[in-house]
Amino acid sequence: MLDIWSLARQQYLEECEKRTVRQQDAINSYINLIGSDLQTSDTRLIICGSRNCGKTSMIFRFLNRNEDTKPTIALEYTYGRRNRGKMKDVGNIWELGGGTNLCNLLQIPLSSNYIHQCSLIIVIDLTAPFDMWNTFYTLLDNARIIIDNEMQQSVKKSSDSYKDMEYIDPLPIPLILLGAKYDKFQMFSNKMENLISKTRVLISSVVFGTTASKTICTDHNKPLSVPCGADSLMDIGAPPFINSSLSLIGATNPRDLWYEAYLEHFPNKEKHNEREDNPAEDGQHKEPEIDELIEQRTRELEQYIRHKKDRAALEGRSERILRQNEVFRNL
Repeated sequence: MLDIWSLARQQYLEECEKRTVRQQDAINSYINLIGSDLQTSDTRLIICGSRNCGKTSMIFRFLNRNEDTKPTIALEYTYGRRNRGKMKDVGNIWELGGGTNLCNLLQIPLSSNYIHQCSLIIVIDLTAPFDMWNTFYTLLDNARIIIDNEMQQSVKKSSDSYKDMEYIDPLPIPLILLGAKYDKFQMFSNKMENLISKTRVLISSVVFGTTASKTICTDHNKPLSVPCGADSLMDIGAPPFINSSLSLIGATNPRDLWYEAYLEHFPNKEKHNEREDNPAEDGQHKEPEIDELIEQRTRELEQYIRHKKDRAALEGRSERILRQNEVFRNL
């Protein structure tokens, strides 16, 4: 038999339990109401492309950093934050230097654990039209191989309903193509600050999920702006071939057709022997022990080359002497 104190205690516990349930229901209703606003965002942006195109400057402008830029040696990392109430969104930004020489480093940010959080920006140099195709597709194809290896079972995308799906092979992650050095074309009318602002909005949309510009511009006399899914093969039209007798037997898809047309306008140039800047010679990156070892190995290599040349010359003289002696014996 329960006494009055036990009954009071039991009633109090029941009321506390009911109050806790009501509070939890209220919290759940609030969470359902605001949805993802309470969820933090953690994204990855990989920026790569042509050398000396202002990729680092673009990142610093987006992060509002007034710092002197330095050439990117290999793969560099930075990040940005955005406060959203009590939550913080984090954008991890990776920059690949060296043009197309270090494509294999893309596998570092494009790891399987974060592949669905990644976006890719490829920057091409508009003042070097002969190299644009090679730069873009070398980086794109390497990124695609890495992504396909990381995503053994690709999730079916909602873009399957896109009208040109049977002719294209979309990248599983967001891809942005940026043309750099547009300011070098002085004959065109442009507002550089407006272009910079648009670039910041574009980067913010992939890093923090903000609203991207939906403006479409296909006038070749102005900076082109074509959002994802806003164009079609019909709108683009057929490739502009100059040589009507061009053989296109080997062209099996739109990419091959456009490549043939591209080569007509911008034939592949032979690689000229231009000496690229060597970061190892930069005084800001001195490492006495490593520099001494490199110098030693360089001397050994030069000595080996000289020894090999001297030996080849000696063998050549010996062979000539043997041939002369053989001629004299036959006389």
